[in-house]
Amino acid sequence: VALIVDGPSLFIIFQYPELRRKWLRVACFCKVVLACRVSPKQKQQIVKLVQEGLARRPITLAIGDGANDVGMIQEAQIGVGISGK
Repeated sequence: VALIVDGPSLFIIFQYPELRRKWLRVACFCKVVLACRVSPKQKQQIVKLVQEGLARRPITLAIGDGANDVGMIQEAQIGVGISGK
């Protein structure tokens, strides 16, 4: 099972604590969660939600390839920046 969410949907989800909890609970049942067309702040918020919203505190890894990924990479315990040609 996969979950796909876009930026406008995340904007609404993150406005309501109950929606955030429900979204995270659904995401935990999925093998893949894909966030598309999201802002740099939303990327960072997703990492923070995973870190703070689960009873068993996971170690988070964020991988990014551009300046718009910096906040997400800094929020995660392990951050990887990649570059290519």
